[in-house]
Amino acid sequence: MRFTEIADYGVRPGTAARWSVSPVDGARPRLDERPPSHLQQAHVRCRSEPGVVHDPSWLAICFDLDGPLDEHAWRTALLQWVDRHETLRSGLRPTPDGVRRYTWSTGGLSVTGDELGAYEDSAALSDALRELFNDNTDPTTWPSCVFATVSRADSVTACLAFDHGNVDGYSILLVAHEIHELYTAARDRRPAELAEVGSYVDFCAREREYSDGFERADEPVARWAEFLADCGGELPRFPFPPVAEPSAAPALRVRQHGLCEWLVDADGAAAFEKACRRNGGSAFSGVLCALALAAARSGGAGLDDSETFRALLLMHTRSARQWARSLGWFVGLAPVELAMPVGPGALDGVDVLDLLPGAGTALRRAKPLSTVPVPKVAELLGAELVPRFVVSYMDLRASPGAQHWNEWNARALHAPASSTDEVYIWVNRSNDGIYVTSRFPGTHRADAAVRDYVDRIRRSVCAAAATADPDFAATVAPLWTERSFEDQVGSGVRTPVGAGTRRSGIEHDPVAKGSRS
Repeated sequence: MRFTEIADYGVRPGTAARWSVSPVDGARPRLDERPPSHLQQAHVRCRSEPGVVHDPSWLAICFDLDGPLDEHAWRTALLQWVDRHETLRSGLRPTPDGVRRYTWSTGGLSVTGDELGAYEDSAALSDALRELFNDNTDPTTWPSCVFATVSRADSVTACLAFDHGNVDGYSILLVAHEIHELYTAARDRRPAELAEVGSYVDFCAREREYSDGFERADEPVARWAEFLADCGGELPRFPFPPVAEPSAAPALRVRQHGLCEWLVDADGAAAFEKACRRNGGSAFSGVLCALALAAARSGGAGLDDSETFRALLLMHTRSARQWARSLGWFVGLAPVELAMPVGPGALDGVDVLDLLPGAGTALRRAKPLSTVPVPKVAELLGAELVPRFVVSYMDLRASPGAQHWNEWNARALHAPASSTDEVYIWVNRSNDGIYVTSRFPGTHRADAAVRDYVDRIRRSVCAAAATADPDFAATVAPLWTERSFEDQVGSGVRTPVGAGTRRSGIEHDPVAKGSRS
């Protein structure tokens, strides 16, 4: 499943309708003592600042359902789904005393629908859906999600958008499978076959209990402080020449642009993984090497005197099996740094496979730091932490329904954004291969720099894939393993409440053994 803006998806024309949840007559939410996560609290506070213009912060997904829309089955599916995921029934309200949560009980909501009109032009339809998402995903109100359908005689496109406070990128990938199953089960009058899920609202309470116990002297916070000092007191920036035009002031709202490009196809991705695993790494650590090499081979711009590649790494925080298929904002940021060869000609002949040992160590060191939410780190360090250069890797092949995404015409979508210096690089692996999605300032300078960077990443990945031994087995890791949190991140790190099963499959850990041939 690709991850783009809605204009790049091209929704087929049809008759559009808006669907939203609302309380049934007499229903009232309860004041919920479970606190928001640190991320949610910072998000709501930011969005409630008076007199400040904010970009929309939604994530969405569109996918097709067969046949004309069965409205009864659609309403039933939505209600069952909202009952399934408590975060969709829970709102956050800024108050003088902080951010308070209120939650609706299961069975207390209804679904209402309104026709938006018939559209014959895909671009106009995309614009209308974007506006619908922008206007109905405010994190300071409830509901902060909205749904739409585009109906035709032979099919219907389902569109579901949520404020980021309710979902992360992986949550979005779960939606198509669950709605498909609930809808077809309601239409066919059979029970839906979905595993039970935990509540993200419960997770927020447990995460706060865990993270609020950190102090400035604790190792993860101290390592954040070291990283910040090594970066000159601010978080790292994109390692090419400045991406915004020199005249662009930090406060200037520069519309961000995006790209979504393939690095390698499915065969190339398999070869890349084989090469990395045979040489003691994984696809994840190999991608980190490719990111670092691309930066270094840009001429070293943006790297410090020690020639160290630095970025913030998105990592999931689904610390137990009960959160595996929950909707929520299960994301942490971790500083990651990878030392590069130093000296004239030091990079000559160096490839991804040469850097794998260092990348594996870098990822193992980064993982425990992602368990401390960035707002908590900022509070303890007394620093303003503004992410500017963020990278991630996800292996999506084990995701529920992944084998049907092409058949369903499924596409993950992100809201338009504005920034003079933010660059996000998401590297994802699907059944079709490995691709890169990026957003960056919408200037000629930034466009050229990011496209050059992605091209360099592609060349490094292809070069490593070309060395693969076809007889070396590379398997798809299960989504969840029984390895303990301590086994994954090493001893001496406090274990999050609820931890006990940590993933493999949302992102690869550098655990494969082998030697370079």
